[in-house]
Amino acid sequence: MGQTKDGVVLWEEFTWPDLAERLQEMKMVIWCFGTTEQHGPHLPLSVDTIDVMEVASRVSKRTGVFLIPPMTYGCSQMHGRAFPGTLSLRPQTLIKCIEDICEWLYNSGVRKIFLLNGHYGNYGPLLCGAYNVQYDLPADLQIKFYSWWDDPEIWDLLTQDVPEGKKYIHANWAETAGVLATRPDLVKMDKAVNEDDIATQFDYTLEQVTHSGVCGRNATGATAEDGEMILSRAAEVVAEMVEQMLVEEIPISIDRNAPVKAEYRPPQA
Repeated sequence: MGQTKDGVVLWEEFTWPDLAERLQEMKMVIWCFGTTEQHGPHLPLSVDTIDVMEVASRVSKRTGVFLIPPMTYGCSQMHGRAFPGTLSLRPQTLIKCIEDICEWLYNSGVRKIFLLNGHYGNYGPLLCGAYNVQYDLPADLQIKFYSWWDDPEIWDLLTQDVPEGKKYIHANWAETAGVLATRPDLVKMDKAVNEDDIATQFDYTLEQVTHSGVCGRNATGATAEDGEMILSRAAEVVAEMVEQMLVEEIPISIDRNAPVKAEYRPPQA
């Protein structure tokens, strides 16, 4: 009933009566945010969406949480205009999309929304969007923004080949490995290149720091086994978070339509 054959719970495959029935028990969704942007000469434009959806699908299968259709456009303005294929939203556009869709999720009966990010450039808009939703919608809504690599252990896995002080990481060893593990049919390893590591104080568009669209070393050394190691561990970490979210209650119940009456409690002696 509204599931893929491997148990991933896909929102868009339900009929509305079946969805309403399942929402009686499951009031949480995961909304993935990827991009459509250049990832060098060897990787598809959908890398960030592929990786975040792979993590989220494993989490859904383990927890039963809905996946709603992913956001496949993100904030990719830093990629510039030199590489054809990138399709970017302005930050304010992505913020508004988050506000609108979260309102409709709430209207359907969802009360827990997990915004799972797969693209570094989405960070600011997602954080602002989550704050706006938390302020605008009723106080019984719980929302969280998180990038699937935010756990220090996962970040260490992703950057184990990156020298200290080098900040440009794109289509490198880790991202190549992730797609080799999930969609090897989309990878052209014979086209992979390794660019020099670059450290700067100012921020630049990628066309100002890379000739190929790749940033970082050892893209040519990536393997599917590397990608499975990264993604499987990331899915475990995120699933553990989601399991805690499912049972977490709001510490203090409030009514945002009522006058604010904060209570001061003196320190205990």
